[in-house]
Amino acid sequence: MKNEKQKLWTGIGMATLIASSGVVASEHKEKHYDDMMTSGSAEGGEGGEHHGGEGGEHHGGEGGEHGAGAAFSYFAAGGEGGEGGEGGEGGEGGSAAVSPVDSDGAYVAMLQMMQGHLMAARELIKAGKVADGRPHLTHPWVELYGMVEPGLESRGQNDVSERLELLANQAGGVERWSDINKEFQAAWVALEKAVNAADSKRAQSAGTVSRVVLSLTKQAVLEYDEALDEGRFVAVHEYQDGRGFVSSARDYLDSHQVTLKKQNKEAWRDAVKALDELQKAWPSAVPPEQPAVPVANVYSAQARLELALAPFLY
Repeated sequence: MKNEKQKLWTGIGMATLIASSGVVASEHKEKHYDDMMTSGSAEGGEGGEHHGGEGGEHHGGEGGEHGAGAAFSYFAAGGEGGEGGEGGEGGEGGSAAVSPVDSDGAYVAMLQMMQGHLMAARELIKAGKVADGRPHLTHPWVELYGMVEPGLESRGQNDVSERLELLANQAGGVERWSDINKEFQAAWVALEKAVNAADSKRAQSAGTVSRVVLSLTKQAVLEYDEALDEGRFVAVHEYQDGRGFVSSARDYLDSHQVTLKKQNKEAWRDAVKALDELQKAWPSAVPPEQPAVPVANVYSAQARLELALAPFLY
């Protein structure tokens, strides 16, 4: 959607500003720029998407998630400096292209974003919100695959495309979880294998893990903001995307707690607390009538998470 905007953030400096001054979301809107592509293109009146299950054609190569350029900026300009960071400030330099071939962190973040979509789909369909859940089954293929495809191919993970395409093409016929469970599990396993293919020492470092978490949560906040209009959720799928991305960030952070604790236990505790606060913005799979957390506070919560993870970044 050409008229939608994305936030341009500049890493820890902006995070400090937001956290300390309580900058309101309306001020950030002035700093938006045209995004590359959105998950909500051609949405219907109830938040349904034009590709609601007919996801045979993937578009992610044209930019994927709206705001994704900003979300992946943590990996730009040498942002994966490993343990303690020799590689510059990952939150800056967002205008630089980020390659899933060259950057293990960006590659993993893209895959975790796919898993976030699938988490949203699974939760909704199992809860009986099948119409809401179907589009999320298509998003990894339709919106993100084109971005991560070179990274998958370079690591020999060619099974992912078949699994995601099948999942997307069958999404429209889903009436209950049992209709898609087999295809879902196959896609999930393929994505897990693909994540594990980024097995370099740098990919497992506390710095890269932190950047993956921050990319997911930044994207979640962007989705939350875009879902709102005059204090009400008008784009349900964007809210749900954000919930999925935060859930994926939580799982990824928890799965690497040994690495982070070993390097800085206090920073780990602070990050867990900050992520707990951020998750309060998504209290349920279906958005509440009124936001549980004002959008300005959501930005501040993500900024506090970035500050908590700073010892791993620099």
